[in-house]
Amino acid sequence: MTGGVACGKTSVSRRLVEKLPHGASAFVSCDDEVKALLQASAVRDDIAMLGREFGREMLSGGEIDRKELRELLFENSDFRGKVEGILHPLVLGRVISQSETWSDLVRISIIEVPLLYEVDFPLDRDIDLVVASSRSTQMKRLCYDRGLDATAAARIIGTQIPIEEKMQRANIVVWNDGAFEALLAQIDHLVLRCDRIV
Repeated sequence: MTGGVACGKTSVSRRLVEKLPHGASAFVSCDDEVKALLQASAVRDDIAMLGREFGREMLSGGEIDRKELRELLFENSDFRGKVEGILHPLVLGRVISQSETWSDLVRISIIEVPLLYEVDFPLDRDIDLVVASSRSTQMKRLCYDRGLDATAAARIIGTQIPIEEKMQRANIVVWNDGAFEALLAQIDHLVLRCDRIV
């Protein structure tokens, strides 16, 4: 599962897992894996050192300053590429390790990869599901729900492949731009389509 920033990928993923028969599905969020990796001292030190090479201090109280990291990631593509070079192989390894622990009852694995297309994340999969919404909705969610200013929100959206292109590459699209009830109806439809698998 992928899509644009602030399109609701995690909400859709978790709702799907809740609706599918218990034990028949598994979910991994690459964003959650990144958050866990940023707590690891070796990764934290590597990113802090990299930040200093770009003239920024990434640590605050011994932890990665998420705001500082986010700003530099979306301001400087060279820095972003080097951070991705550190994190993405580790994330892939963690996803593979988790998949090896799943029960034989698991028939559907949902792996949320926000930058699936941007970095050509080397993950074997059967179906690409893209969660999409309009740019205006993305901006609204980033600014009002996540507290970013409009410039930062636009910069983040601008680093991603346009949502229209992601939709073209998808096998399935969930459009999350309207009422919550409309989103739930789409998820219920997906669950029905999964019935023959689980």
